[in-house]
Amino acid sequence: MFPIFLALFGLLVAALAAGIAFREFTKKIAIVASGFVLAAMTAVMLIMFFLHISISQNYMYIPQLNMGLSFSINPISIVLLMMSSIVIFVSALISKDGGASLLTIIFEISALGLFASSNLLLFYIFWDIGVIAIFFIINVFGSAERKGAAFKFLVYSIAASSLLLAGILLIYSYLPIHSFNIQYIIQNSQSIPEFVQWLIFVFLAAAFIIKMPIFPFHSWIGGAYTEAPTGGSMLISGVLSKYGAYGLLLLFLMMPIAHQLAGYIAILAGFSAFYAIFVAIGQIDIKMMFAYLSMAEMAIITLGITSFTALGESGALYGMLAYGLGMALLFMIAGSVEYMFNSRNISIIKGIIENSVSTTYSFLLGAFSATGVPLTAGFIADLLIFIGAFEGFGFYGLIPLAAIVLIGAYLYFVASKSFLSSHKHTEAAFLIEKKVKVGYAILLFFIFFFGVFPFIFLNVI
Repeated sequence: MFPIFLALFGLLVAALAAGIAFREFTKKIAIVASGFVLAAMTAVMLIMFFLHISISQNYMYIPQLNMGLSFSINPISIVLLMMSSIVIFVSALISKDGGASLLTIIFEISALGLFASSNLLLFYIFWDIGVIAIFFIINVFGSAERKGAAFKFLVYSIAASSLLLAGILLIYSYLPIHSFNIQYIIQNSQSIPEFVQWLIFVFLAAAFIIKMPIFPFHSWIGGAYTEAPTGGSMLISGVLSKYGAYGLLLLFLMMPIAHQLAGYIAILAGFSAFYAIFVAIGQIDIKMMFAYLSMAEMAIITLGITSFTALGESGALYGMLAYGLGMALLFMIAGSVEYMFNSRNISIIKGIIENSVSTTYSFLLGAFSATGVPLTAGFIADLLIFIGAFEGFGFYGLIPLAAIVLIGAYLYFVASKSFLSSHKHTEAAFLIEKKVKVGYAILLFFIFFFGVFPFIFLNVI
């Protein structure tokens, strides 16, 4: 059976079982189900590496709309399927509540369906399933200010979904043969009138920029990232934000008009990167700081997409993998700090290494990946992105390198003042559980595995 259908069917069964099980069984079901998907995606990745094949299947669903249940695991989607399955497995592993575990399963259905969708209407359906799952994760299981954060997240998400649907319907209406098929759109989009292409680009780019997010549609991240439980923050930063980046990559592949507008999006991304860094530097809440660092890294990914070079676009895709794993790790660390000290205020928490060596060194290794230190996946991503940006924009494409330098400087400052301080330390109220350390190890393994062996994906891409 086709692996995506098998995985989606397995997750659906798991969700139904988790919905009627007791809470402790729900958590176990989520771990087993997400572990099954991770194993399946790993197997598919190895098959594609050795055999250089794509896997696709289609079942006609609504013949009158020329729409099928069509999925494809291709060189682009396998990278994101692998990344999302890793992050979601670790999120399920550390989940503390059965209800959150159930929503994690539902979110994984969304992620697998969206990244493997071969048509835009399925893409839209799975996009909204993910939004609904994250909304309830924030609204039900978040911190004290969760209601306001969830509402703001929902308002922005509804706006993005509306723009996305409008753009999809315009594409469908103006093709020679009405179709939602992504490959057909790429091959025939030049027949769409230029004015309509402008409308489509504006609608879809705005939807994807909101989800990533890129300035100025970013104000929802402060509440959503910080008020969500740890697993929820990992899902938003590691996977949900990549919905927008993946959509933007598809948009630049689909719309010929994108070549004319790439420079403007690149300028917006460059500004967004520096804006996010300077906002992050002013934060004392560790989760808020990571939220804006995530925004800066999404801007770097956008730079690669807009370069319109093979290296830049490959680097952007690899960046989705690297930053997805890296930001999930950093938000997991933020959750551990909050659990140990009942606070996220990094200005008063000192000497974390005295309470948790694993958390401290995981933070340092996560900072290495975020700043592109060699042997990490982040290094491969940054190398490809900025070579592509130089090819596409000349020396102007290298200006956002300064944002990476600023990220590194600030993360190492935080490491020195809060994590490695040896003169005095804040006494922890609780110590982290073993499963959290296992989660650190899994994410770090893949961060370095894809940094040391980049050809596994790059040969396929």
